Amino acid sequence: MQESGFLEFGSKLINLEKTRNFNVFKEYSLESFRIFLDKYGWRERKKPRLRISVVGTNGKGSVSHFLAQIFVRLGLGTGLYTSPHLLDPRERIRKSPDLAPISDLDLKKLSDRIFQKSNLSELAELSWFEWFTLGAFVHFESEDLEIQIFEAGLGGRLDATRLAEADVVVLCSIGEDHKSILGDTKAKILQEKLNIAGSKTGLLLSMEHPENLDADVRDFCTAKGIEVAFYPEKTAKISYLDYNLNFSAWAVEKAIRFFHRLPFLETASLQGESWLFGKTDFTLFGDSEIRFSPPPGRLELLSIDPEIVFDPAHNPDAIRTTLEDASSRFSRKSANVIAGFLPDKDGETMAEEILSYCRKNGTEATFLGGAEFKLPKGYESFLLRPSDFSHKLFSFADKGVLILGSFRLYKYVIDAVKGFSHKDQKR
Repeated sequence: MQESGFLEFGSKLINLEKTRNFNVFKEYSLESFRIFLDKYGWRERKKPRLRISVVGTNGKGSVSHFLAQIFVRLGLGTGLYTSPHLLDPRERIRKSPDLAPISDLDLKKLSDRIFQKSNLSELAELSWFEWFTLGAFVHFESEDLEIQIFEAGLGGRLDATRLAEADVVVLCSIGEDHKSILGDTKAKILQEKLNIAGSKTGLLLSMEHPENLDADVRDFCTAKGIEVAFYPEKTAKISYLDYNLNFSAWAVEKAIRFFHRLPFLETASLQGESWLFGKTDFTLFGDSEIRFSPPPGRLELLSIDPEIVFDPAHNPDAIRTTLEDASSRFSRKSANVIAGFLPDKDGETMAEEILSYCRKNGTEATFLGGAEFKLPKGYESFLLRPSDFSHKLFSFADKGVLILGSFRLYKYVIDAVKGFSHKDQKR
């Protein structure tokens, strides 16, 4: 039965990323989605696969992209499912060899498969995120992709991607975000993330964490019979993107060695794996023999003249790390900052981190307020109305501009840069 296209149908479903009403998770269960998937065999593996779940508060998006690039470079069919998107929901579902957003043709084939086999009334009960997760399951299997990478959307224990039943869990850094749902301490948040592991999980690969969290990771893995390995904690000498890239390379090598009995992971069948094994000095923006593409939207240079850099950092730990790394992307080694925080975020702490950076570097900051973005309390003098965004962006541009706080700001910047370029061309 066919109702409409994939995106059109999804637009009618409840989308928590728009409503931000994450409190529904307090009553949420994966059971109905699990029953639906198994009724139609949507998450079955037609052949041996390596499924990877990527969880954590910070870094999971860029790590997911790097993992996919490395597996593709090894000659493996790879699917990548991430969230949220920057401009277009098609960005969430990608496949090798180019890892481009899913094409309209593939999206048409995908929706045809689902509508022809499933019951429309059941599909209408899914959430928007469940719908896209279903799409990734179906697309990756129909394309016969050996490597399937799923970035968790929120938490892990109750995340729809948990039903991929990952063989490997990749754990990134843990910070305080979505505390009303995941827990009010990093230890509690960690447990929510770890519980994406299931009965098929044999290996957990983790960044090292402060505050004794690694002991909790070891205890969890021991109780579940999961082998665990840790990658050394990030130092100030390396940017977060280079760190995440090298962590990803280490994780791929660990996964290949652990699951070497899978026919497609036998080293003899991989394309020139020698470039990968034992290497921990990959760089993203510097001179490197092996080149990788920067993950979309992460410390992304959106304009050279004026210098405008975007990063979606949206919790205090991520803001601190991004501000430390930002100097590498600006010729002046510092920048003015425009930030916008969604209502469920700790805007006050992030605002103070940003102002501290600006005071140190002799730059300025402003914070969006209005219906979409919540102005931090006590920072009324730094208010920027969304209607004034473009004007402020280019009045700030003499020292370069760093945009932070939310994925939603990416479109604001893209539209402003296009508008500025168009005016420049008219002159």
